[in-house]
Amino acid sequence: MGLTDTIKGAFGFKTKAFTETTARPSIAQPYFSTDTGAKLPIFPFPLIMIYELADNIDAIRIPVETLNREIFKNGFEVVERFKYKCSNCSKEFDYKPIKNENKEEPNMSASNGESETSSDNLECDTCGNTEILRPEPTNRKILEKLIHDPVNGNGQTIEDVIRQIERDLEIADNAYLLLLKNYWLDDTTGKIDHEKTEIKECLRIDPPQVAMICDSDGRIGFDDKRNKVWVCPRFEHRDKRLLEPKCDRCGAEGIKAVMEVNSVYSLGIPQPKRVIYGEGEVIWKAGKYRPALVYGYSPIYAIWSKAMSLSHMDEYIRKYFDKMRPPRGMLVIASRNYETFRKSWDMLEQKAQEDPYMIHPLLVEQEKGGKNLAQWLDFTGSLKELEFIAVRQELRQIIGAIFGVLPLYYGEMPSGWSQEGLQVTITNRAVKWGQDILYKSFFRRLGEILGVEDWDLKLKEAEETDELMHLQIQGTEIENMTALQALGFEITRSHTGDFKVSKDPVIGMREMMEMQGGGQGLGGDGRGQDGVAAPKEERQSFQGEPKNKRPSDIGGIAQGSPSSGKGTSMSKKNYPDGITPINFQVVKNTLQSAVDHGWKKTKTVEQLRKYGSMTVRQAREIVKHEFESIRRWEDGEEGSKTPA
Repeated sequence: MGLTDTIKGAFGFKTKAFTETTARPSIAQPYFSTDTGAKLPIFPFPLIMIYELADNIDAIRIPVETLNREIFKNGFEVVERFKYKCSNCSKEFDYKPIKNENKEEPNMSASNGESETSSDNLECDTCGNTEILRPEPTNRKILEKLIHDPVNGNGQTIEDVIRQIERDLEIADNAYLLLLKNYWLDDTTGKIDHEKTEIKECLRIDPPQVAMICDSDGRIGFDDKRNKVWVCPRFEHRDKRLLEPKCDRCGAEGIKAVMEVNSVYSLGIPQPKRVIYGEGEVIWKAGKYRPALVYGYSPIYAIWSKAMSLSHMDEYIRKYFDKMRPPRGMLVIASRNYETFRKSWDMLEQKAQEDPYMIHPLLVEQEKGGKNLAQWLDFTGSLKELEFIAVRQELRQIIGAIFGVLPLYYGEMPSGWSQEGLQVTITNRAVKWGQDILYKSFFRRLGEILGVEDWDLKLKEAEETDELMHLQIQGTEIENMTALQALGFEITRSHTGDFKVSKDPVIGMREMMEMQGGGQGLGGDGRGQDGVAAPKEERQSFQGEPKNKRPSDIGGIAQGSPSSGKGTSMSKKNYPDGITPINFQVVKNTLQSAVDHGWKKTKTVEQLRKYGSMTVRQAREIVKHEFESIRRWEDGEEGSKTPA
């Protein structure tokens, strides 16, 4: 800071550190200004005609309705935007950010056994802030009420209104959600109290009636002279735009003008209604398929000729089978008598008036010796000659590809199951993209206007997940959590079913070894803590001997187990066919019970098949292998008792 700036600061002079204006490039989209200064886009033909195409031509309506149906198929839900969030750096956490230096063992509640952590022990690991935010349950009620209660005087729910919004995005590539508010104005100053202001209705604005208030560079809320445009919060004063942030009629605080809605832009009625809406009253999206500053560009402009071709094909088919079609042909018969030809022609006209769909012969005069005494003239070409079906399929496929909806949803059966699955996958991607657009452009902004920034209103995913795949993923996740728990990490499960893993192990290596050794730590000389030697293992005489006590854990895979290596019947590293880590304990207990109670092989096989989740062949092989080993053991004992 120089001497001049110091003197200015001492005497209270203000310095301008930034330039006052900026220069944007002009928008490339052509437009023309209305009499009030609003900008209307110039399209190849008006948006009202685009809506007529989408409503009356099935090739366009099918993909639009398919996307609308699939996007809203499973309804709405209110979800947490974050679990834990730092109030300083806005970092989000999926678990409680506990201080590392003051980390303690979790206190186990005597009543329910749940771990409790004091909120005073939380700290952001990025900035060190101790103020950690959690979503407020009261804000969730605001969004839940929005789902279930009507949002306007016509009894529409938020789903009904957003369905209209989504349809506008598909057809016009522009959508507008209007929030009609009752403003709370201070009688003395005219200031708006936004906390007391209430939203009375949520409505959809028809895109053909909208003219955005912007300058030639696309700045919203400015006129072409770069002056800000304001509007009075009182709706009876909104027929006039303001150039000052204060109404010249009532003195109320002005609102930044955003758009002008005029029915003359679409209907052309003699006495149109014109209303100007301000900032905070309209949530709008300019372009889903072609994003822009002011207006989107409907994808139907690129395919309207194909849609009209399909419409003319439908008209041709209708007339082909309808009574309005021309005669299919004419039978011409040659004759040398002109009078006969004239009478025949008159008769043909009379018959055609009576029944224009019947084929009547026509006699024509011909010189003597002429050929082709009778000739058939065909007036209609067959649909096969026109390649009607192939052309129609190609046109529908191109139109559907614009929206991401493939021919399966037009009712056309694919040639193979793999193609059907691929078409469904591609359409599901378009549906997911549409849901994301609605969330980012409308739901999130609507929540912020309502003052809810910790909960989100979202659409449930439309794609149905495979239940078996979900169980397999869940099983793999449980195995991973078990492995982490064996390493000493603390595993908890939230109310949503998600597993939470501690950042650091809560059990040290020494405690883990003591737990694995039955609570007896080993000293340097191989003895326990009390100087008592570890129990000697009672070794097997041979493979398959039952009731063998081991100091190791179940299954014989811990240190010191004779079956911890490969190639043994009790080794988990080399399971027989049918035995898995899941049913290992069940199979072991079943075989032990069979030996203790003297079950027959048939009963043992049945018990293994029923409770061990294995096939009959697998159960028979296991019983055969294990029982033969036991039989050899019994024979060996009997042989040892026989006198030599």
